Amino acid sequence: MQRSKHIAIGSALVAFFFLMLGGIAASAYLPGFAGELGRMCLALVTSPFLMETAIFFLALTLLFAINGWRRNREGDDWVALDDHGVPKKRD
Repeated sequence: MQRSKHIAIGSALVAFFFLMLGGIAASAYLPGFAGELGRMCLALVTSPFLMETAIFFLALTLLFAINGWRRNREGDDWVALDDHGVPKKRD
């Protein structure tokens, strides 16, 4: 059950990413300013150096967002130690 949930979440994230790329590519064909903005974004996303940089920052942002969501859900992961250095439960 847990494994299929993880696979579904990962697949949804990958599908969302490619749908966003498809939306950027489709917006390049719009008329007027929206099309020019779409072509500029498409050029920015597909140029070799900028694409790698943009994907890096997108992945880093996604990593921080997922980690923040997980920490809010599970609580902080600080460990309290007693006088002898043995971990104890926090109240």
